[in-house]
Parts: sequence; C-alpha cells; structure tokens
Amino acid sequence: MNKRKIYALSYFLSRSFFLGYGYSVILSNTNKDSWICFILGTLIGICFIYAISKIKEKMLKLTIKEYLSNHKILKYLILTIFFIFNILIMSQLLFVLETFAASFFLINSPTFFILLPILFLLFRITVKGWSTIGRIAEIFIPISLVIVIFSLSILTPYGTIDKFLPIMTQNNLDMIKSTFMFAFYTSAPFLLLLNVPMQDHKLIRKYLFGTITIILIGILIIAVLGPNLIQIYRYPEYMILKKIKVFQFLEKIENIISITWILDVFITLSVIANNIRLTIPKKKNTLLFSIILIILFFLVIYLGKIYFLQLQFYAIFPLILGGFEILIILLFFLKNRFKKRSQN
Repeated sequence: MNKRKIYALSYFLSRSFFLGYGYSVILSNTNKDSWICFILGTLIGICFIYAISKIKEKMLKLTIKEYLSNHKILKYLILTIFFIFNILIMSQLLFVLETFAASFFLINSPTFFILLPILFLLFRITVKGWSTIGRIAEIFIPISLVIVIFSLSILTPYGTIDKFLPIMTQNNLDMIKSTFMFAFYTSAPFLLLLNVPMQDHKLIRKYLFGTITIILIGILIIAVLGPNLIQIYRYPEYMILKKIKVFQFLEKIENIISITWILDVFITLSVIANNIRLTIPKKKNTLLFSIILIILFFLVIYLGKIYFLQLQFYAIFPLILGGFEILIILLFFLKNRFKKRSQN
C-alpha cells in the first residue's frame, strides 16, 4: 500500500461517521456552537492519531497477528477486542447506509434487497485484499473531492453569518461532550488501519485531509439551516443539498451529490470486512467469514425493527467508540513497554 492509497483510505475513514451519525448527534447537542466543537475536537483527535501513528511505526507492513506473535495472551486479547470493534462499527454503518438508502433512494424496497448487494460486494472485495481496496479508494477520492468542492461553492451563498450569533450560548458540559464526540468520530476509524501494510506511518496530515472537509461542511450546515432547523433534520448534510439548483432549472440533484457519503461508508466497510477476514482463523476462513456476514445481515434487519432504540443508542455510540479507541491504544503501548523491559 503506497502513500497515495493510504491517503485515499484515510480520507474516507475520517469521514465515515458523518452520514446520519456525526452531524445530527453533535448539532443536536450544541446547536450553532458546534463549529467550535469541530475545531477543538480536531485538536484532540490529532493526539489520538499521533498515538496510532506511533503504534503503526512499530508495525508498518505487519498485521496485528504477526506483530503480536510472541505475546499469546496479549495477542488474543487485542485480536478479540479489535474483532468486536470492527463488528460494532460494521453493524452500525450497515444500518445507517441501509436506512439512508431506504429513506431517500429505494423508498419502497425491502431491507434485504438493499443489504444483499452490499454484503456480496464486500465479500468479493475482501477476496482481492488490501491492494484492490486501496485502488478503489484511489478511484473514488477524486469523485468525492469534486462533489465536496462543488457543494461548498454552490451552497456558500445560501449561508449567513447571523446564524452563528450569539456564540458560546450552549452549556459548557455539552460543549465538552460534543468536542470529544467529534474527536472519537474522526479518529477512532484510523484504528482500522492497524492491519493495513503501509510504507509511511505518519497519519496526522492524512487525518487533517479528510477532517477539514467535515468541518467546512459542518459550518455550512449551520450557516444554511440555522439553529432551529439543524435540531429537526435527521440528515442535515443531505437537507442542505436540496437547495442546490444548476442553471435555475436542474433540481433534485441532491441524490447524485449525496453519493459522496455513500462512498465514505462503503470504503470503510471494505476495510472493516478485510480486517474481520484477517482476524478470524485461517482454517475455513471463507466459511467463517460468510457466516459472519449472514449474521450481520440479520442483525441489521433486526436493528431496523427497533429503530427508535437505535436512535437512542446514537447518543452513547461515540463514547463507546472512544472507549474502544483508548483501550486498544493502551494495550498496544503496554505491549511495547513489556518489550522494552525484556530488552533491558
């Protein structure tokens, strides 16, 4: 995996929780002051990314299994936690993607009709491995960047400064909570790169590459919708696209433009699927991986039936993400500490 492919993967990973999750959850907490949380959250996220970079510096082209081969107890502990982490994210992203598609694209289609093609594609992609996933990300990234730049340039005139005034009116505790939510949403997905062989372990610039687009879009959402509407919409990032008109007669192009968020989720799901495949035993790997995908298929269908409970889960999900992130980072640093002691 060369530097360009890692840049592409990092871009999509940093943005993956901002379809249905990130914006709506943070904006509901801190309203028009959320832009402050975006910026502060990025600074905290950089600290987490630095820690992940230091771990990856030791691993580089090794997988987690290979890196921990001499520490059996720690190896199985980290692999188990990493496996659960991947399953948790995959189930949530599949649910969000299915819900988004069913709400705006395939309104009358049953859940299984939407999920099956996605899971089949993920199965086929993982057979090809990291190189194919990286190539797909390279192909998708110019499409995503063009759409983001086009959306920002077209929608900026619809925004007004007064939507941000007065500033700092939200509860300080909510501001702190939203700041850490943003940090976890954007940095936790970078743990998914631990199994990816790479030549360059430096991830901070790659993190900022995707995160800056999130901040700009988040600020635009507030500027266009204002403090009242951002509290109402489930997908505020999609709703602002409805204002786009080209040549004053081309309307309803939001479905085309919103493909950028689908690309974010799909690339992340591809990385997760390959992580799961690498984590489970090599013996009967294809069979076990197929069973896991089938279980996830029925799990997401079940989540759709408890939709309102799932909405409540959104409030604590970033904290769960952060818990996994901190735990995995600590376990890897614990391993490195043991290694230094044994060398002394």
